[in-house]
Amino acid sequence: MKKVLFVFLLIALGVGGYFGYKYYINYSTEETVDVLQKVRVDRQTVRQIMDATGIMKSQVGAAIKIGARATGELKEVTVKVGDRVKKGQLLAIIDSRELFAAEEEALAQVALVQARYEYVLKNIDRVRRLVRQKVETQDALDQVQQEFLVAKQEIVAANARLKSVRIQISYTKIYSPIDGVVSLVAAQEGETVVSGLQVSNLVTVVDVSALELWIYVDETDIGAASKGQLVEFKVDAYPTKVFRGNIDQVYPEPEIRDEIVYYRALVRIGPDEAKFLRPEMTVHCSIVVDSIENTLSIPNNAVKWIKGKEQVYIVEGENKVKLVVPELGVVGRSRTQIVSGVKEGEFVATDIRFSKGGKRGTKVNPAKLANKKM
Repeated sequence: MKKVLFVFLLIALGVGGYFGYKYYINYSTEETVDVLQKVRVDRQTVRQIMDATGIMKSQVGAAIKIGARATGELKEVTVKVGDRVKKGQLLAIIDSRELFAAEEEALAQVALVQARYEYVLKNIDRVRRLVRQKVETQDALDQVQQEFLVAKQEIVAANARLKSVRIQISYTKIYSPIDGVVSLVAAQEGETVVSGLQVSNLVTVVDVSALELWIYVDETDIGAASKGQLVEFKVDAYPTKVFRGNIDQVYPEPEIRDEIVYYRALVRIGPDEAKFLRPEMTVHCSIVVDSIENTLSIPNNAVKWIKGKEQVYIVEGENKVKLVVPELGVVGRSRTQIVSGVKEGEFVATDIRFSKGGKRGTKVNPAKLANKKM
């Protein structure tokens, strides 16, 4: 009897030890997961963004160097740097006394040749009558007619000279050709302006509303930039304000800066936004390469890189997850588009913790949880 009890005890201990060891192995080695944070899969806008740096520039023709075509003493400068001016506004006056004297001389010359013309005109009629009466010869008439033609040409020349002098007088008053802001005054009252020399560039006026943005796109990203794309940008002067524009063109010629190849994308700036901006400002740009509205998406941190594949943990219950390999679309700055593999309304884990043999969490067998599409 004792022998039978002893054998039975050995069997019981063996069976108990076997199942206890098996439980210990499973409990100690099988991986469990705790879902620390999850989010609901829903529809939002996903935008693919390309960051770049740009510089604000004046458009071609926006900065006008206004010179002097007359020579003389600068009698008056009516503006200073920073003044806003209108098209046609007087900027400076050059001494015009010599030109006014030349105008008086030209007027006198016009009067002189006009008097001679009128005399010859009357004389030609008189000589013509005398020729008909055979008192004067035909040669006398021919001579008077020639004098008439000369007098007529002298009137034309005298009036042209008067017109030229008056044009030169107009150059002594310098007006702004555009609306803008004075950015440079190169000469002061009392200085002598010599036409044709560098000093004759008196005032520079900039149309501050005619701005454009030069975006420098790295050669590795230029394939994603194209005409019409939305650009959102900021400047340090207004760190909380977002400006917007569209790419007008992408230049084909490269620019090499610090041994890096860039291509320039050009954005025209509208007048409403130009009033906040200035030439040469540094601009922080975000080019919207692609934008999809109302599309199924998840946060980027819900996509896990596991064994060389982008995978997602779908939460099916309290710490119960299923590992799937979804088909992903556009990857934005904060969200990723879901094409298939995850349904709207499901929850995905964004923050999880793995452990081995702990009492909390659900045992995870990756081979069983992996999507069969893998």
